[in-house]
Amino acid sequence: MKRKAGTLVGLSLMLLAGCEATYTETQPQQSEGNNSLEQLIANKGCDASFQCKVIAVGERLTCGGPSKYLVYSSRNVDEEHVARAAQRITAVEKANNRNAIASEICEPVLPIQALCISNTCQSIVLK
Repeated sequence: MKRKAGTLVGLSLMLLAGCEATYTETQPQQSEGNNSLEQLIANKGCDASFQCKVIAVGERLTCGGPSKYLVYSSRNVDEEHVARAAQRITAVEKANNRNAIASEICEPVLPIQALCISNTCQSIVLK
């Protein structure tokens, strides 16, 4: 929210100064790697909570740490494939962050725990 307000103020100043400005907000594009990871872990079926795993993915620019946590079932995937896919996404986000400007706001990404509930791995937010 603070970023949008700052952008609007900057645009207003440019317009008042006689400059022409065009602003298009870009949405983060889902990379092919992100889609393949989501597809890889789509089947979250489980028999017990020990099969439910959490993996940290990505890198936040402002605060560091992962950009998200994902839950998957080890019963249905090769965990090495999941780890490699998450590492690829993290590497891409790190590369993108090198040239980006950090915002002043650090929004928390809370760690989660995975439990098998009704034969499906589900996330529980830890506080």
